[in-house]
Amino acid sequence: MEAFRRLSLDAELSIKSASDSTFLIDETGALYACGDNEHGQLGFGESWSESTLRKVPLDERAKTVITDDASTFVLTVSGALYACGDNECGQLGLGDNENRSTLTKVPLEESVKMVVISSNSAFVVTVSGALYACGYNCYGQLGLGDMQDQSTLQRVPLEESVRMIGNGDCFTYVIAVSGAAYTCGYNFFGQLGLGDSSNRFTLTRVSTTESMRVIEISYYSMYVTTVRGELYACGYNNHGQLGLGDSSHRPTLTRVQLEESVKTIVTGNNSVYVLMVNGALYTCGYNGFGQLGLGDSQDRSTLQRVPLEESVKTVVTDSSSTFVVTRSGALYACGYNGSGQLGLGDRQNRSTLTRVPLAESVKTIEASNHSVYVLTVSGASYACGLNSYGQLGLGDKETRTVFALVRD
Repeated sequence: MEAFRRLSLDAELSIKSASDSTFLIDETGALYACGDNEHGQLGFGESWSESTLRKVPLDERAKTVITDDASTFVLTVSGALYACGDNECGQLGLGDNENRSTLTKVPLEESVKMVVISSNSAFVVTVSGALYACGYNCYGQLGLGDMQDQSTLQRVPLEESVRMIGNGDCFTYVIAVSGAAYTCGYNFFGQLGLGDSSNRFTLTRVSTTESMRVIEISYYSMYVTTVRGELYACGYNNHGQLGLGDSSHRPTLTRVQLEESVKTIVTGNNSVYVLMVNGALYTCGYNGFGQLGLGDSQDRSTLQRVPLEESVKTVVTDSSSTFVVTRSGALYACGYNGSGQLGLGDRQNRSTLTRVPLAESVKTIEASNHSVYVLTVSGASYACGLNSYGQLGLGDKETRTVFALVRD
């Protein structure tokens, strides 16, 4: 298998981490992987871990990698969908419950536009806007009207074309092209936003007059932004993560008071980060490791602005660790640092965003399960943090507390 090398300056590289596995797509569409491979999720045809990035056998050009724990989906440039790894609940959509160690084409007549997976369930949106689902369905989260698992992709009944889908812990949200929101599945904390705590087995329209734009889900908390840049939230709120000034759960979508327009929402371990159009960053929720970047470890129930002189471009979270890339390409980090994943040379937690010593400007960052990957504007890749399965791609299984060059 071909080893990964440093890319050209004009490379377009994407990276995706899940659990203890890492995947990269280079500018040619070639797919590389390393790390945990117990369920065959790396697609190499075997089940032992790999400590260096190796090329995954795939005849087509990869466009996107979608991973969740030990299941992997690859969407190709042609719109074909391939899958491998854990298939306990039939979530690979291959007609059985057998794991796969090589990427296997998922049977579907239409070209695929989007794939979302979570909690052993998989959802596919085609280029025509049709929605398909398979896998675990104990709470009706597939929207098929029952609670039976499915091992092949089933068409989900919905008269509207789908624009976006979000999948939480056994519940599902769909935004139609019209801006209408639909939901189904587990609803104990009212996270479906339907005014009660009853589960739903079919996609049910959420009552709102606003046109919805983006969904973000964390555990049993749900966030939606409107086309006007407003923020709404519902569901689980024990740590004040809904930003509504208290810790009471909400069974209906409730507007979060903000004076600025919202660009992006990112969620962590019962924490939420709201990036504004102007580059300001606000946060609230759980803060036990200082991951909110507010200088202490106290939870917040209202959105607080994070003190940072630079405008923020990207926010990435990994459980209780937070990473911020500014518009200038600088990297900052705070929160939990038990595996040295903040890249600051030690294992001490930080409660304020601290500049990470990295000579190059950052283009992309990905973090998962205490391992962090950074891609710079020059095409170089760096990694640090937990490395017990070789997921950093450095040729060994030693944890790193500073960013190391993956390949030169």
